[in-house]
Amino acid sequence: MPRKIFHLLFIFAILTFAAGPSLAQQIQGEVRYAQSGQPAIGALVRCDGTGGVNEQLTDRSGKFYFRVSPGHYSVSARVPGYLEAQQSVDMLDTRQSEYMFFRLRPAESTSTRARPNPSVLDANVPAAAQKEFEKAEAALTSNKKEKLLEGVSYLEKALSIYPKFLQAELKLGAAYMDLQEWDKAEQALKRALEINPKTVNAYLALGEVYSRQKKYSEAEKALSNGLMIEDRSWQGHFALARVYYTKGDLSRAARQVGLTIQLNDSFPDAHLLAANIHLRVNNRQDALEQFQEYLRLAPKGEFAAQARQAIEKLKQ
Repeated sequence: MPRKIFHLLFIFAILTFAAGPSLAQQIQGEVRYAQSGQPAIGALVRCDGTGGVNEQLTDRSGKFYFRVSPGHYSVSARVPGYLEAQQSVDMLDTRQSEYMFFRLRPAESTSTRARPNPSVLDANVPAAAQKEFEKAEAALTSNKKEKLLEGVSYLEKALSIYPKFLQAELKLGAAYMDLQEWDKAEQALKRALEINPKTVNAYLALGEVYSRQKKYSEAEKALSNGLMIEDRSWQGHFALARVYYTKGDLSRAARQVGLTIQLNDSFPDAHLLAANIHLRVNNRQDALEQFQEYLRLAPKGEFAAQARQAIEKLKQ
């Protein structure tokens, strides 16, 4: 079934320019993948120059469109996992129109890049600490509070034996999150980052901890740091989209949920969030399609009843 990739920024750009003075100059073009020739749907295109900075996501044909004032502009196209492509142009003639064609090539294979992998066991972990960690894992298979507390005690004992036990700190942070003890979760995750500052999971979990405490600026920073290390984490993009949506920053929320869908279009909650963003800007048809996609993926999902109600109202 064809997927409708989210392109809210394209709509924002049109609305913005429609409200301003009419200009004859325009920069437009399309973005395609070099290997397949297919349109790069939802690619981030940035236009930076004399008239300011504007960003869009390409539409279903991989196309973009900017109206600009006279001056020099640099236009770039980017998709996670692909090399950024860039072109420049001087817009001098008041009736000038520039068409750009971008071909995106894959970035260096992730298999050849060294990435931190906290799941690999630390060879320096003493046997006694590893034994306590294994006890904790067994206890934490249950969601019962007493079992969670039991797991926490094992993890703390493991860390007392070996303070640089990264896996134990990560699991301790997760356990405290399950217990909704946010301050302790934050401390554990920060210690994990002291052990290895490149631990993506710690940043993403820390972003969730801050979000639960309504510390949205801190959540944005933590999630952004994690995405700087691993920009293909759809979980990270989705978490950041929720932060922006909660703050009312719909353009940034749109960009992040668009990247989420691009990386994992079978994640129901991303389509649900996309639908709600579309509703906020009264883009009814796209909201309808995103609600329908949510129900296709999660017909018995947590918000299935609300989605059906929304669909009925939108159809009317």
